Amino acid sequence: MLKALVIKELLEIRRDGRSWILGVAVLGLLFVALAFSFAESRALRAELAHATHQAEEDFLNQDDKNPHVAAHYGTYVFKPASALRFINPGVDAFVGSAIKLEAHRRGAASGARAQDGTALSRLGRLSVAAVVELLLPLVIIGVGFSAFTGERERGTLRQLASMGVMPRTLLLGKLLAQVVAIGALLLPAGLALIAASIMLASERGSLTRLLLLLGLYAAHALTWMLLTLWASARVRSSRSALVLLLGLWVVSALVVPRLGASATTALVRTPSTATLAAEVAESLERGLPGGEPKDDRVGAWSEQLLERYGFAGAETLMDASLLSGIELMAEARFENEVIDHHFGAFEAQVVRQERVGQAFGVLSPILSVRSVAMALAGTDAAHHRHFSGRAEQHRRALVERLNHEFAERGGEAGFDYRAGREVWETAPRFAYQPPSARAALRGQLISAGLALLWLVLSAWLAVRATARIQVV
Repeated sequence: MLKALVIKELLEIRRDGRSWILGVAVLGLLFVALAFSFAESRALRAELAHATHQAEEDFLNQDDKNPHVAAHYGTYVFKPASALRFINPGVDAFVGSAIKLEAHRRGAASGARAQDGTALSRLGRLSVAAVVELLLPLVIIGVGFSAFTGERERGTLRQLASMGVMPRTLLLGKLLAQVVAIGALLLPAGLALIAASIMLASERGSLTRLLLLLGLYAAHALTWMLLTLWASARVRSSRSALVLLLGLWVVSALVVPRLGASATTALVRTPSTATLAAEVAESLERGLPGGEPKDDRVGAWSEQLLERYGFAGAETLMDASLLSGIELMAEARFENEVIDHHFGAFEAQVVRQERVGQAFGVLSPILSVRSVAMALAGTDAAHHRHFSGRAEQHRRALVERLNHEFAERGGEAGFDYRAGREVWETAPRFAYQPPSARAALRGQLISAGLALLWLVLSAWLAVRATARIQVV
């Protein structure tokens, strides 16, 4: 009986020309988005690789100069483009990928690609994620909104009931038919995504992330299929089912994301960039709020470094470069304390904002899926913070190495000491490794849980509505 029901449903879906027109149109958009995003990602990866190589060459080929002066000139590091960026660009276009590393300050990312776009392009970017997350539910609604109401309006629902077809069997047959129809429609795009991901894969774990992302989108589609069947079984006419489902889509796709963004900003305040910079500057001048004054902290670090170098209490026996180098290293460590304090507090507030924003996924299955998808693609704000943190660690290691070189080899020349390429080549190289898929999902427990909750809830609603369906 189940097989016959599935075949019957597939034949009805096939006869519905409107559903196929909508499905083919969305499939076409999906391939267009895939083609453009893939080309853009390949070009971006080549551009970033060239910029990284050029920055390294510029650092190695700089003129002879004092190592601490070289630390002031600094260098640039660039965030590699995620292998799955072409599926879900996330926030990458808006946060920048280049960070300058220099002494005494933590660099902010620059070079956001959205700044180079037109006003029209910034209104919305066609991506694979946008098509799957926003438009695929409309295809599912178009295919299934009359699944039960159409049977009732044609009088065939009563016939099926008289034949002893159980409501759950009928629900399962219609669901399987939708899975087969939508799956067949999206299969070519899915294979193209896998092939493109393999071509772009460069970091470890890309395949795992891709499989998890495809699984997430499959669950997203299944949720909307179940919601569509629930609405069709719950109301009495196809028109009412369509209005209900379109209203649910509008709320989920358009209203809740905007409401969540506004409410999150109001509930969890974060300082502006200018305010954060002013707070850091004040602490660098006077010391941390409620802590020791700057001179005392720098002095404490200096004593530790003097003891490390074996000159505790014997500063007069040190040459000028060693004393100056130790003072620079002590000041750098104090600066790191200030940066950690203020940026740590700022990022903690940002994480709180994200948690509040994820909680709004209880009102929108699309919002929850979007959040998890960006994390799996490696293009969410958490991945950007991870890169910024690794860049800051590298900045500190680079400055420490150059200050140590000045202290060890400057001798009596002091700040007149000059170093060359042989020193620049000993500086640490920046090699960024993104977090694992497990680490990425650790920050998405709320959204992942809500996405699963929506799937379970939609299944329960569909089963309950089908069990109570009226045949006339």
